[in-house]
Amino acid sequence: MGKIYVPILLAVAIPACYGQTSAASPSMGDRFNSAFEKAAKATGVIKGYGRPSKVDKGAQPAISIYFNNHQLMLGRQMDEWKKAIGSGGVCSPKSERPMWCKWDTLGIEITATFERPQLVSQMKLHFSRDPEESLYDTRPRDAKGKPIDPVWLSKGVFPGYLELDGFGIDKHAKFWEVRAGADRQRDLQCGLQSCAHPRGLFGPDAAIYLMLSREDEYGELREFGITSSTE
Repeated sequence: MGKIYVPILLAVAIPACYGQTSAASPSMGDRFNSAFEKAAKATGVIKGYGRPSKVDKGAQPAISIYFNNHQLMLGRQMDEWKKAIGSGGVCSPKSERPMWCKWDTLGIEITATFERPQLVSQMKLHFSRDPEESLYDTRPRDAKGKPIDPVWLSKGVFPGYLELDGFGIDKHAKFWEVRAGADRQRDLQCGLQSCAHPRGLFGPDAAIYLMLSREDEYGELREFGITSSTE
């Protein structure tokens, strides 16, 4: 099924058990969902957001987890990711547990876990660094109250093209647009009380998590992450 592209796009297909149907023969579930959405929109439960804006391909780098045409997978060695993403990265010593790497010019971070210290378990892209948009800044502070960034935190923003299920994403993308453009089986959802940190499915053993600039569906993307649910 759909993939994600950004010269570091993580690409994991949704399990085939979800099933596939042709456009000419929608399933009972598709017909039910369509009828539900029409009714929900009519009653105001679902908002009529309009048409998502289009982000054209061409910006570099591009991720799918593909990174510039190099396929990358969670659970693989850090060295594979480092080679694919290229120079300019800073990584922890191999003796450090868990290992991490970051690319300041790309706004990219990858990390491992204590249980599997040399295998990538998480990738994060930063789309925005505006401190005024930070909703939950938990970084430690210096004597003057200025935030202190952890050594593993990338300082830049992602300048390239991110694609999820064929839908292009950039720093101006709003959550409702990402949700509307992604495959429904991603199940992208807000939290019960806030939409600051939506979540969804990336694959059978991985999750998508986002950070937005505000606490509703109109919040723009600040962070895009994929993390493995297996140890």
